[in-house]
Amino acid sequence: MIVYPDGRLNVQNLVAPVGSTGPQSVTNASTPQPEAPPASAVATETNTPASAATVLRLNSLKFARGTVNYTDNFVKPNYTTNITNLDGSVSKVASDNPEPAAVSLKGSLEGNGDLQITGTVNPLVHPLFLDIAANATNIELTRLTPYSLKYAGYNIERGKLSMKVKYHIENNQLNAQNNLFLDQLTFGEHVDSPTATKLPVLLAISLLKDVNGQINIDLPVSGSLSDPQFSIGGVIVRVIVNLLEKALLSPFQLLGSIGGGDGGDLGYVEFEPGQAQLGPAGQAKVAKLAGILASRPALKLDIIGRADRATDTDAAREARLSAKVQGVKYRELLKSDPNTTFESVSVTPSEYPKYLETVYREADFEKPKNVVGLTKSLPPAQMEQLLRSNMPVNDEDLLGLADRRAAAVRDALAQSGKVPSERLFIVASKLMSAAPQDKGSPNRVDFALH
Repeated sequence: MIVYPDGRLNVQNLVAPVGSTGPQSVTNASTPQPEAPPASAVATETNTPASAATVLRLNSLKFARGTVNYTDNFVKPNYTTNITNLDGSVSKVASDNPEPAAVSLKGSLEGNGDLQITGTVNPLVHPLFLDIAANATNIELTRLTPYSLKYAGYNIERGKLSMKVKYHIENNQLNAQNNLFLDQLTFGEHVDSPTATKLPVLLAISLLKDVNGQINIDLPVSGSLSDPQFSIGGVIVRVIVNLLEKALLSPFQLLGSIGGGDGGDLGYVEFEPGQAQLGPAGQAKVAKLAGILASRPALKLDIIGRADRATDTDAAREARLSAKVQGVKYRELLKSDPNTTFESVSVTPSEYPKYLETVYREADFEKPKNVVGLTKSLPPAQMEQLLRSNMPVNDEDLLGLADRRAAAVRDALAQSGKVPSERLFIVASKLMSAAPQDKGSPNRVDFALH
């Protein structure tokens, strides 16, 4: 079986075009294509009364130690492979009987890959009926380098391929399932190819490859064979490219769906306004991300802290005021217990006014005075209002908040024990300039993969 440089199969020449005389050779890729018949010949043919349709019947076919040579001259360099030790059978089939033939074949690809084909087919009726399943295992990927050069721009250094496919064609409608299992796929040097995708293929492969160096993907294909633009090979290539695009455009949604997940977006972690501590939801998301990164050892993670002027400014003032009140009690407890930690200190509602007043009196701004010129005692609400209004928060403070958020996420990932710190990179923090397109909170840490 030969694919010509223009994409045609040599077996298409088994049927002579209208007006031609004599058979066409199908044994050599360099065989000239038959010329189109003269217009007069076509006119004469169309005026000839139609003859009765030819009836073709084949009794059962048996194969023993058969060989199929497949050469593809459409790709450069050319690709050639052999199916050897082909054994099996095809039951009887006829063009005047819609009953499909049972197919059972097995063979070897290049002597080591195993191939099995089972199902039913009747290629002699119109429209074609086909219901075939095929399994191929242990195929050396290095032999597919011509295709990887053409479509990916890389040669293949090592790896094996196994496939499970199921094709159903009925009433000119194709429904196909393609399961690809690639083990230890390793690309070599990049080669310029005008037909290769411009996508970052190596990153896409790293997203798909698990901790064992394996890729397991399903590629469903469907379409109408009546469509003159429909090409099974072209559709499969498009499906693969779409998969790579999805992996690259929405990598965290892809990662979120791994292992039966709900497909949630792991591309960011949200914080409460003004806060830099991970809440329960954030901790759960970071833990899930850590597990997935552990299964994708080739990936590295950028961590970008974010802060929002609109929502973080007031919340940052509130958080700073709360920390100052907590700090007063902390200083008090240290006198009796030097082992006290700041995080362990909590201020009860009944204690709050006392410690708030200490913060108010220590604050360095002009305060209301009484008639004798001393700082005037005020209700807690008024003290809070004055403290907040005299507690400026600028962009530098907000960037510091974003930095603390990024550090909190990095530490949680590193402390999980699943992601080495050398795979984690804190990128310069940024202030949000617009609402996130993902509808999430602007108080967050974003992630990027490389």
